[in-house]
Amino acid sequence: MKNIARLLNDLNNMTPLSAGFWNDIQPLITERRRKSGYMFLKPGHIASKAWQLVSGFILILRTGTKGEDIVNRIYYPKDIVTDLESFFENVPIRFKFMAIGEVVVLEIKRADVMSLELDYPETAKLIQHVAIAEKKDAEEVLQMLRLPESERVKLFLEKYPVGGLPLGYCASFLNLTLDKYLMLVEALFSSEQIQAKTHPDNPQNDQVNTNHIAYKIIGYLMDNYNQHNIGNARKVADHFNMTTVTLNRQFTKTFGLTIHKFITKHRMEKAEEMLKDGTSTVGKVATEIGYKNIFHFSKVFKNYYGYPPKKEKLRNPS
Repeated sequence: MKNIARLLNDLNNMTPLSAGFWNDIQPLITERRRKSGYMFLKPGHIASKAWQLVSGFILILRTGTKGEDIVNRIYYPKDIVTDLESFFENVPIRFKFMAIGEVVVLEIKRADVMSLELDYPETAKLIQHVAIAEKKDAEEVLQMLRLPESERVKLFLEKYPVGGLPLGYCASFLNLTLDKYLMLVEALFSSEQIQAKTHPDNPQNDQVNTNHIAYKIIGYLMDNYNQHNIGNARKVADHFNMTTVTLNRQFTKTFGLTIHKFITKHRMEKAEEMLKDGTSTVGKVATEIGYKNIFHFSKVFKNYYGYPPKKEKLRNPS
């Protein structure tokens, strides 16, 4: 009930609500908890519900040319979430609306909104406020994406509360590769040019406060991924004067994967680049990305990509 009361106060700040509206809308709102990956809206469907996001993130995702998810929009706590065109004009939805992490939302059905609109004139005013806010947010995002890469990342981290949002989604939203995003963020944090934004209604604020050290850790790993013992968590923890438990907890909570998995991912991507270039042998690639044993490298590569590194080299002869 506390979240519903907060929502009604937010709506009342948009436009004054009558006592009748205040009383009638309350039983129409339901609080829901959804797990990561839950699909709120699917392409081809009609939006029959709308939500206010209480905690967590909801992303609008479109499908890229290679079948990958590309982030079109990030919803944060207090945002109203739905496809407005579909909700009010019965137009089929084009993109996915998906929960990231566990989310809490306040849900209302389209039929109930239409019913309220018949009895209470403030309903139309609220709809207009939501539509204007949606348009304003879209324009601000477009302006941000026109900025140079470093300024784009700086504005994104300063303006939006992203603690707990996987890095790949942040990079996708900013039209950057993951490596480029990590490099820019690590540089900004290291030079203390930014202070990442937190959200008072998001329970992930504690995680945001660890971002500075977490990005320093990932910068260290990216700089030293070719050292064969970089996967030793104790060695990394000692470098940052912390316990391995704290190291792994901060890293995993911030980036969504373990140090070992990040190093493997980074090494495999570097290996693929080198093999596609065609100028290095498989053995040289293995050595340059931190593997002392070519057979171990080949096994890891095959497990990661589904085929051996030799096949990658044959597909891309020099």
